Amino acid sequence: MLVVSCGGAAGGPPPTRTASGATLAASVPGPVASPAPPHRLERRSTELRFALNGRPFPLPLVHGAVSGEPVWMLVDTGANSHVIATWVARKVGMPLRALGKVGSDHTGHSMTAYAVDHPNVAIDGWGALADAPMLVTDVPDAIAAMGIGAFVSPQWLARDAEGIVLDLGAHEMRSALWDDAARELGERGGITLAPDGARLCESRGSLIQGLSFVLPASIDGRRVDLLLDTGAQRTDLLTTSVAGELLVGRSAPSREQMYAASGLVRARIVRAAEVKVGRWTVTTDIDLVPGVADRSCPRDGALSMDALASCVLLVNRKQVIGKCGSLEPKAVRP
Repeated sequence: MLVVSCGGAAGGPPPTRTASGATLAASVPGPVASPAPPHRLERRSTELRFALNGRPFPLPLVHGAVSGEPVWMLVDTGANSHVIATWVARKVGMPLRALGKVGSDHTGHSMTAYAVDHPNVAIDGWGALADAPMLVTDVPDAIAAMGIGAFVSPQWLARDAEGIVLDLGAHEMRSALWDDAARELGERGGITLAPDGARLCESRGSLIQGLSFVLPASIDGRRVDLLLDTGAQRTDLLTTSVAGELLVGRSAPSREQMYAASGLVRARIVRAAEVKVGRWTVTTDIDLVPGVADRSCPRDGALSMDALASCVLLVNRKQVIGKCGSLEPKAVRP
């Protein structure tokens, strides 16, 4: 899922928020991809940008190219695979294979997708992504107008024995040996995010495998399961979830226009909700979004950048750990 602010200056029209699907790969038919050959471990890093077209932007971006076309890419743990926007694929003349209406957007509506066998995607300072099939799908016009042309799933960047560190506070994404990065994270200050781990949502029986994480959490004391989603600005709940139904009574219509890939979404907003994940607690406004959860990865909503902005996340293809809040390294004893 992607939810981003696109304006809303004082005295102007209501802000616009857009959403696109993150669960496309879960139901794409086709053979299971062959395991990747072993890779030599190499250190890679790039800057996470929080500005776009000269204005602050609430979500982590990297810059790169798709078949030589310069584009911005959203670093999105809520995307269960890498995704290329259709507008980019058509601009560079990619040969696309139609997959039909497969997968769903954040509201549960089906989406039309394509596959490209040799996407030729690279991130500035990081290097080329694996030469493997990627999904291609439409994105809302508001996203295309910003120049965002791809969605990077960081869990799929990890190679054998590696982890991907998303240091959202320090604006950095880097690769590291998993054991080294986990030990370093354990020695830092801050509050542990999801000490009991996360539920792995995995789709193996597809042309393009899907992978995402769902964390146990609570909102205003109600038990929920939330998708870990750096590609969304504000934590949300589906109105069809038990917690969402209970919160409708203290919600109000949102003045923002929210778009999913399937069209306009009439969201409601709950002010000053308490969101708790592990021992990490934030008080934030949350959205109530109409729709149903994707059956391949059931959850009640998404844990987004309003709760994750101060966190360091370590992900690979099997697990995620993190710390949030004060992240100064512990003093080293002599």
